[in-house]
Amino acid sequence: ALDHAGAFEKTLRAVPERRRRLAKALRHHDSCPSEANFLLVSPDPSAELTAENLKVRQIPGTNAARITIGDEMTVGRLASVLGGTLGPPAPRRPRRLLVLDVDGVLIDPGRSFMEAVKRTLAQLRPALPWSDEVFAAFKRAGGFNNDFRLTAGALALAERYGDCDLRALLAGDSSLVLQGLGARIAMLEPQVQAVVQRYYADTLGLESPKANLEELTAPGWDLAVLTGRPPEELALAWRVLGFTLPAVCDAAPHLRKPAPSGLLQLADAFRAEEILFAGDTVDDAACLRAAARLRPELAWRFAAIGPEGPRFAQAGDRQSATLRALLPMLNQEQS
Repeated sequence: ALDHAGAFEKTLRAVPERRRRLAKALRHHDSCPSEANFLLVSPDPSAELTAENLKVRQIPGTNAARITIGDEMTVGRLASVLGGTLGPPAPRRPRRLLVLDVDGVLIDPGRSFMEAVKRTLAQLRPALPWSDEVFAAFKRAGGFNNDFRLTAGALALAERYGDCDLRALLAGDSSLVLQGLGARIAMLEPQVQAVVQRYYADTLGLESPKANLEELTAPGWDLAVLTGRPPEELALAWRVLGFTLPAVCDAAPHLRKPAPSGLLQLADAFRAEEILFAGDTVDDAACLRAAARLRPELAWRFAAIGPEGPRFAQAGDRQSATLRALLPMLNQEQS
């Protein structure tokens, strides 16, 4: 089933609806209520069906048979043999899931994270020149959606290149500049996490919500969150927002964007057919595109939020200055 997820999900949606139509079509037979992929039907119709090469399972000691719900053509023929007509499939809307990043999308972090990182580096590497522009350069480089990793990356670069202008280093080919530093960054990250979180507790008051729950629910989509925040900082985000949503956060390495695992987990949990991921970084966009390559049977779209959006948006992506401006567009789609 995992190797054929697309076909499996399609069948899983079709069978219950087809089962209901068959039960309604059997005017001369009774069927027990069913939540399975079959109907228990009486009186036993097996003789009539066998004559038409349609095989069902007789239930010994009863005047009943089990009819498995097959494909549309077979079930239609079965209903006809038993004197009924299988009605057409009922129209339905696809399951739509809106996945939201937190910082820069659901929440305006203001200077909260920038200030926490700045204070951490001032404590751990006071001679390192630091500014908001260097912070933004790390975000543009990709792979630093998590601010613990960003801080560790700054320290690792300073160890290699000295207390220089990191923005100038990252302005070139950042992959070459960072080459070979992955292990050192991973080693430094746990050490800086406690310091960043201590300062972040002081800067939390700088954050504000960018949309309320009423606005989010208006389009009628299922809602979920995929964030680079760890669990304890996600809990702080709910305090800022005043509500919670189903969420996947940076609780394990495989869930860290741009890895697509968290987004795939949410798509499976909601059995979504269409997924729109609203993010504001190159890592968010890369996460969506990786998920789309792994599950091409689903309809994936990315919504680039904020001023950096045009830099990493692609053809077919949505672009919007804010989440609040994006939501009315979805409302129109739903209607």
